[in-house]
Amino acid sequence: MTLGEIGAGRGYFTVKLARAVGSTGRVLANDIDSGALAALENRCRREDLQNVETVLGENVDPLFPDRTLDMVFMVYAFHDIDEQVALLENLARSLRTGATVVVLDDDPEVTGDDHFLATGAIIRLFRRAGYERVPVDDFLERDVLLVFRLSD
Repeated sequence: MTLGEIGAGRGYFTVKLARAVGSTGRVLANDIDSGALAALENRCRREDLQNVETVLGENVDPLFPDRTLDMVFMVYAFHDIDEQVALLENLARSLRTGATVVVLDDDPEVTGDDHFLATGAIIRLFRRAGYERVPVDDFLERDVLLVFRLSD
């Protein structure tokens, strides 16, 4: 399995994902901060994680290779993307058939933190970019967990 992570930063979740996919899988860790990606590369060397590749992206394009990703994670990152629809449209070419995009973010309807996007707003942005929601049980109390895939 090949996973992509948008907004990987220094790799808190990247390392966990890399261990989860094991030696036969790989994780493409994307960010627009080259310094954070350099720190992630150093961490992967120290921890002997050979299945992580960093990808320096652009604000509107993660620059993942075409048709390589089985799943994409955006963990506490989607709300910080300036042009979400453009990024999602550009991401589409990197997805394999049936690939899913997972968004985990703070739920402002619970926390009152208006820095984050409400669930309905996230769903509308994904729909505008050509994705449909995949039903999943949202068991989190303070966070939004949403899964999407490209519409047919």
